[in-house]
Amino acid sequence: MQGDTEKGRRRFKGTWGQRFAIYFFSLLFGVLVYWLLGFITRDIGSLRGPELAQVETNYLESDLLVQEAAIKEELARIKASMRNKQADQAIIQESTSTLQNTINQLLSIEKQALDRGEAVTEQQQQTLAQSQSQFMENQKQYLALNQDLAGLTTQQHEAERKLTLVSRQLREQRDSARREHDRLWRAHRLKLAALKLGVMIPIFLALTWLFWQQRSTRYGPIMCAAFIAAFGRVTLIAHEYFPPRYFKYIALLVIMGVVLRILVYLIQRLAAPKPDLVVKQYRQSYDRGICPVCSKPIRMGTLRYMATHKRTGLLLAAQGIESIKQEPYTCPACGTGLYDKCQQCQGVRHSLLPFCEHCGAGD
Repeated sequence: MQGDTEKGRRRFKGTWGQRFAIYFFSLLFGVLVYWLLGFITRDIGSLRGPELAQVETNYLESDLLVQEAAIKEELARIKASMRNKQADQAIIQESTSTLQNTINQLLSIEKQALDRGEAVTEQQQQTLAQSQSQFMENQKQYLALNQDLAGLTTQQHEAERKLTLVSRQLREQRDSARREHDRLWRAHRLKLAALKLGVMIPIFLALTWLFWQQRSTRYGPIMCAAFIAAFGRVTLIAHEYFPPRYFKYIALLVIMGVVLRILVYLIQRLAAPKPDLVVKQYRQSYDRGICPVCSKPIRMGTLRYMATHKRTGLLLAAQGIESIKQEPYTCPACGTGLYDKCQQCQGVRHSLLPFCEHCGAGD
């Protein structure tokens, strides 16, 4: 009785709600494992890599940097001075234009007075003389500012020429520093990839081994979810750090390996199936009224009057004792004994099933 109880317990699959809860929480567990592995890889990826500014300090000459800064400062000073002098020129030009209008008006008034035979007042003459004197002074200042601007322009061109020479040298040095930074960065990425894979691959292999060992047990869904999470994380790491032209071959080879392993597993299960699967196949064949070995319809008892069409059947009416008579039966096509007498109760039982339907005796 204890053995029968244990067998019944092993066969119990649980209700639909229990199975759904198991698969749901297994999926949730897989997501949490995926997040956990993601936290680990992100912490490893947070390691600081080489900085361009730090690399440039080993390639850029300090004298050139000082010279470049001085030239830029000088250029800024020259341009500021030029803007100031140009602003002064604009003010002088506006003042000169105003004086020109004033002088023209005074000359016009003086001419009109002379035409009328009137004498020009002393105040008008003084005003005209002062305007002309201020006009000439503005002209001198404007010309002086032009000379200053010409000198500043020459200084600007000379400073820009020096800056071009210094910048060319620094650009060559910066290019060398950038190439070195790129090399160091690639080495840093390889280091990160090695660290991440060095952590992830042992975890992945351990979860793969656990999944393979527990795949047929009650803990199979949990191990399957953890295995899929680790496999997805390893795949993302490989996609991130391996060049695309290499990753596509790696991914294809891995997928081919997985598919090939599944095919081998299915073929092995077909060649040497587990007893539970064999019993399940036999039971389904008996329920459908066909031989479990060759699939020939069983013709015994009431099944003799079964008219079959593919997977459907129609039981015709039988007469007399023949409809309930049970006798041992052998498949006439393959010779397999399908029904035989039970050793315990002498009733006719299914030969290929483990228990007698009358007394419950096992093989």
